[in-house]
Amino acid sequence: MDNLTVENLEQENIQLKKERKELYNQLKKLNQKLEESDSFKSHFLSNISNEIINPFTSILGISQNILQMKVADLSKIQSMTNLIFNEALDLDFQLRNIFAAAKIESGEKNLELVEIKTESFLNEIIESLRLKAEKNALYFEFTHFLAIETFVVDPDKLRLTLTNLIMNAITFSAPKNKIRIHAELNKEGFAFRINNLGNPIHENDFQIIFDRFKKLNNSINSLNQGHGIGLSIIKDYTEFMGGTIQVESSQAEGTTFSIHIPPIELKDKALFMDEEDLFSTEDSELF
Repeated sequence: MDNLTVENLEQENIQLKKERKELYNQLKKLNQKLEESDSFKSHFLSNISNEIINPFTSILGISQNILQMKVADLSKIQSMTNLIFNEALDLDFQLRNIFAAAKIESGEKNLELVEIKTESFLNEIIESLRLKAEKNALYFEFTHFLAIETFVVDPDKLRLTLTNLIMNAITFSAPKNKIRIHAELNKEGFAFRINNLGNPIHENDFQIIFDRFKKLNNSINSLNQGHGIGLSIIKDYTEFMGGTIQVESSQAEGTTFSIHIPPIELKDKALFMDEEDLFSTEDSELF
């Protein structure tokens, strides 16, 4: 066997070793991701069980107490009814996130476009969460500049996106601080920015926080609430609507999430309904 043939065989052997090593590393990384996925999902199930069971338990317990009260205890009944409402609101939020994550996981990307009145739409979302913020010794500073009155969008997806952004700010804010919210609407589209003061997010973690089921603090007993799907829903829904999301974070300025959704051109406006007219048809009696 001549020297050239031996040299070729040695080079091929070296190449095969490299390929085997690369394949081994790829399989190792894949196995690690699968293990992490199982861990994240187990953590998710542990967290979400509490976040669903606890509100149900509270609602049932408070309702039972109300049934045993007399008419003279009207003020107590009103207070307890308020507690039920807040627990039900939290439960509704958690369930909507779970259903949204399931639809995203299945590959569903349908948009139900409706022309909304932007100012009333935003005020409704913010007011529904104001009491939750105040319970955490937080308050909202809401500003907006709406050059256009209406915006065509999927209202359910936008509502859940904005609710998750605000809930995330409430959850991770340091107490006794304000949450700054700013919205803009013009010919370039819809922009929403929210800032809260709390522990900053490291730049290396900017992508990790958008991974489904993944949290920076994965301790089940963590003081940080949530189950790791809220930010992934924000990212997925924003992108479904053709938009983008950015995050900035520092110790001094806090954490700011910004989304931008471009305008959607309607080829046939008659195909779309104003949100207020959506349930005003005769079929609304079915709901």
